[in-house]
Amino acid sequence: MNHWKEAASVILVARYLTRPPAKGFDYKVLMLQRSSKTKFMPSASVFPGGVLDKADYSEEWLGILKMAGTTYTGRHGLPTACDKPPILCLDRDSGISNEIALRICAIRETFEESGILLARNANTVPNESNKYRTLNSIADAGIDTAHLKDWQFKVDSDAHNFIDMCKELHIIPDIWALSEWANWLTPTNVRDSVHSGRRYDTIFYICCIDKIPDSSYCTREMVSLKWSTPTEVLGMYYPDKAIWLAPPQVYELSRMQNCTSVNSLHQFSVERRKHGLDRWLPVRINCTDGVLSVLPGDDLYPTYPDLEGKIEPTTLSITMEEAKLNYKHLHRFEIRDFHDCVIISNVSPKHGHLSPLKIDVVPAARI
Repeated sequence: MNHWKEAASVILVARYLTRPPAKGFDYKVLMLQRSSKTKFMPSASVFPGGVLDKADYSEEWLGILKMAGTTYTGRHGLPTACDKPPILCLDRDSGISNEIALRICAIRETFEESGILLARNANTVPNESNKYRTLNSIADAGIDTAHLKDWQFKVDSDAHNFIDMCKELHIIPDIWALSEWANWLTPTNVRDSVHSGRRYDTIFYICCIDKIPDSSYCTREMVSLKWSTPTEVLGMYYPDKAIWLAPPQVYELSRMQNCTSVNSLHQFSVERRKHGLDRWLPVRINCTDGVLSVLPGDDLYPTYPDLEGKIEPTTLSITMEEAKLNYKHLHRFEIRDFHDCVIISNVSPKHGHLSPLKIDVVPAARI
């Protein structure tokens, strides 16, 4: 029995200033607002992404990837990481590995939801000098915008049409432009109106591009598309309560505040990915004034977390502040309501990653 579905998401970052400012960011991140009618996280502001489809690991991709001149070794030139979460190690009865399929999924879903195509011309060989480049706008591919809009609708209707589109337009999903950034598994025992009992094991990639591209969001799933700095997004969530963010988005945007330039963020993400990732399953602990969602490294995190939701959440007869004072190693969310989700962390991040910064913290120096 599958207790969750596999999914992939892209944290898409684009430069919007030609010169880094003295203070603040020279890039913005793409955020989409989900429709109130969607069953999972209605009205939430999210990074583009979605569920892995069987078309994403179709062996038809072997021929498409070979158009770039890559020799199939199971990885197609992707870097090797020290540690891999389970989602990247699943073995399918297919010539396409899960690592490749999830990247294709992330790019396909980004195209479906935002109209932004992360692809390269088939004659662009992914060598050391160009394998991190992407098409910065639809025009760079030499594809008519109206024609691409038609394909966006077709791909949204049937994921297999993404294969047909790449063949017809002679392009390749730019799997080399994505760097693994995080892996979150939806918590157990969450059956509210936000999650509807659905669970996803989601790999988050990050992709940095040189300019904000043309876009056209999918009106079936989304109601708006906006480019903002990480601090602006968090500001709309925390004090303004203008948007709602799920805890993984809060955490990853808070991490990104460490890097104020797109160049530093890109360099960091490319160099960091060789260290790999862990899968994070937040574990719920009820307190008298709210909910703790503890993460690996926290003193309250179980040695063997319940992946399937067979165990009822722990309840402590203390406040969240008391739970903070009573334990030394803290890595958790303190959740009081939908717009009061605060990260508490004093542990060193693993795999060469970044610690989340509070919304009112401005980095003293760029990475």
